[in-house]
Amino acid sequence: MSVQISYKKQTLFGFLLLLCLLSVIEISMRVYDHYAPNCQFIESEVFGEMSFELKRQICNDNDKLVWNNNPLYLIPNQHFSTININSHGFRGDELQNNSDYRIFVMGGSTAFGVGATSDDATIPSYLQQKISEDFNKYNIEVINAGIPQAFSFTEKNLIKDKLLDYDPDLLIIYSGWNDIDADYDNYERGGDSFQDQMIRKIRQTDIVTLNVLMKLYFSYKHDTIDVIPFDSSKIKEKVSLWKNSWRDICELQEKYDFDTAIILQPLLGTGNKSLSLEEQTNLLHYDSNRRNQYYGLYADALNELDSTCTLVHDLRNVFDSHSETMYYDSGHVGNKGNEIIAEQIYAEIIPFIKEHTR
Repeated sequence: MSVQISYKKQTLFGFLLLLCLLSVIEISMRVYDHYAPNCQFIESEVFGEMSFELKRQICNDNDKLVWNNNPLYLIPNQHFSTININSHGFRGDELQNNSDYRIFVMGGSTAFGVGATSDDATIPSYLQQKISEDFNKYNIEVINAGIPQAFSFTEKNLIKDKLLDYDPDLLIIYSGWNDIDADYDNYERGGDSFQDQMIRKIRQTDIVTLNVLMKLYFSYKHDTIDVIPFDSSKIKEKVSLWKNSWRDICELQEKYDFDTAIILQPLLGTGNKSLSLEEQTNLLHYDSNRRNQYYGLYADALNELDSTCTLVHDLRNVFDSHSETMYYDSGHVGNKGNEIIAEQIYAEIIPFIKEHTR
């Protein structure tokens, strides 16, 4: 009997010891993650004048963001220091009930504003600010419908399944990067590979240790590979899928009474921008020259959409007159880059707004 009790005590003691060990590890990882957030943009010149505390907050808020992958949508009512997702699943304030003109800006993480210092520093928000200044007599609403990982397939479904119910007047599709990097074989599954599913499940847990280990693993892979090669397989097929997705949406314009602007987004190395030393390093690391050779096929497809969509516009050269560091990786930019892009988009859509408000 005493031997049995001894075994039980040993088992209980071992369990408690393991629990204490795991608790110490979790607490240590939480402390580590707080003081050393593992975000690649932390050291970029794009954020050079920003306090470490703010960069850490941006990093942590983006890590906490939760979305569903298939179908792709942001979980509503998420509120962090630098990111707010409203009750409809869009970034920013709640929607208005009496807008005179409603604009949705769609895209992936670049449209959503990953790396932006707040909801007010994204492309849609800068666009809202410029419109409100020039058309202050009208209630024109710009809604940020960008979602990290979104590409043409998920965005097309989002429009058909959700956005049309909000009676949009103008859809701005800020697109290109996620499509050229998308996995062709998983295209109609929303690009949701097994690895993506596992990453999402880990991100959604409250166990910081798992999240930190995952980030350290991917950072190690990222930092120890000199060149991350661009996969050009099935590129023509992917371009065709991208083009056909937007043609399908543009063909709905007359039935649902909205306009569509397809904007090809800039990437590192597109156009004739004079690259900073950081950008030159990233250009080689991300194999951007090779990617950009094939990215021109999307510009060609953009021209084919010109007769179907209300507006098509190529923004690959938007930073040609800027020599400072704009990109902190192969496609994301900071606040200033977002504002410059918003200015160019605004210049293109002014005729639509004037036509509606005259």
